[in-house]
Amino acid sequence: MINFKTVFAIALLSASTATVADEILIDTDELYQDINIELAQGIEQLQQELSQDIDVILVAKEAKLNQANVQVTR
Repeated sequence: MINFKTVFAIALLSASTATVADEILIDTDELYQDINIELAQGIEQLQQELSQDIDVILVAKEAKLNQANVQVTR
């Protein structure tokens, strides 16, 4: 979910903290916006996958209960 651009930006920020602040000036606003957008997309995708997984589990559980009810009523 975190792409190469994000990893590169984080590495660049980590490296820049080791240098003197007067030497490098980095505008982090765009970086933070990109990271926030990617995180929001990742969270949304995780929520969709979780909802699908829960639906599958609930359907399987209901089918198992229905099968048990059919066997009991015979």
